[in-house]
Amino acid sequence: MDLNWYVLQTKPKQEDRVEAWLNFAKIEVFNPKIQEVRLINGKKKKIAVPLFPCYVFAKLHPGLFDIVVYTRGVRKILGINGRPKPIKESIIETIRERLNGDAHIYMSESYFDSVAVKPGDYVLVVDGPLKGFIGIVDKVNSLKSIVILISMDYQVKAEVHNFLLKKIEPDVLE
Repeated sequence: MDLNWYVLQTKPKQEDRVEAWLNFAKIEVFNPKIQEVRLINGKKKKIAVPLFPCYVFAKLHPGLFDIVVYTRGVRKILGINGRPKPIKESIIETIRERLNGDAHIYMSESYFDSVAVKPGDYVLVVDGPLKGFIGIVDKVNSLKSIVILISMDYQVKAEVHNFLLKKIEPDVLE
């Protein structure tokens, strides 16, 4: 059977649930995380959060689409015109190469020097598992931006720390 990677959109904060259910069904899932330091009740705590909130990757063949779509926590399989579209294996490999052995990215507290970006800016991700990907800033807050990655066959939104972004000119894409 020919297995391909697909992007599954999940309901908010359901990435781990989807991963558990699909693993139980013997389906390979890739749910990369980033280790962050957050202020919780006035104390700094390290927590693991999804690298791609509301998205996980699953390696499937078309015969499993119905099972996956009806898995608790899954919204849909991303694609074009309502038809699931696989992504390149190289995208998964590139992200995996940049993760530590436990599928986490660890960030030091001193690493959070923000870069000033605004919606509409073209950016290059300069470090981390998405290094080398190009995107357009969609939304910005003090530490992170939502970036529409245009390096993929279709658009995927990813939450990226501002310190990992470098503004580029749109003509770089030509």
